Amino acid sequence: MKRTIPYWPVVFLSALLTLSGCKKESNSQTDNPAPLVTSVQINEKAYSVVTIGNQLWSAENYRGPGGSPYRTGDEKPEYGRYYTFDEAKAVPVPAGWRIPTLQDYKALAESQGVLFTGERATGQEALKKLVSKTNWRTMPGTNSSGFNAQPAGYIYQNSAPMDGDISEFWLADGNTVSIQESASGKGYTMMFYGTNGPGYRFTLRFVRNK
Repeated sequence: MKRTIPYWPVVFLSALLTLSGCKKESNSQTDNPAPLVTSVQINEKAYSVVTIGNQLWSAENYRGPGGSPYRTGDEKPEYGRYYTFDEAKAVPVPAGWRIPTLQDYKALAESQGVLFTGERATGQEALKKLVSKTNWRTMPGTNSSGFNAQPAGYIYQNSAPMDGDISEFWLADGNTVSIQESASGKGYTMMFYGTNGPGYRFTLRFVRNK
């Protein structure tokens, strides 16, 4: 006599195979996570990258071709070089990377707990998280964000940069963002400056969305 296979083992086996397939599919989604970006190649040089919030930031001042060096060029290489806005715009960055906007820098600061009134954050302890542990005159930062803002100052015409209390970077629209140590040496301020004349040179960073 031909035997009939009971229904419940068939149902159980079907369910087991379904769960197994689902588990395999679920695992396949985590087997290949997005690679961690730790550097970016710009003009044949690798710059370290840090992920902050929903963005990737270059964590070093750009020091590619062109621009002006800090003093002799052999001192404080962490300051990078100082560029006119035309020079900054001409840097060939990889796809997706760009000169940051005002909103990029505000998002960067706010991710660390910085509070703005309009376009200015005054006396913000949280700014220490963006600031390097070295080279500042009286207030070293913690650099807990990894952004590592250096107090390289800026160059106007042919004058030597006055470093030690200002970290200032170009914005995509030709304006600048500045993190400054207060005159009292008791706090940091972050502010945005309007269009600068052609005689100014500032340092440069880049950003990319995750």
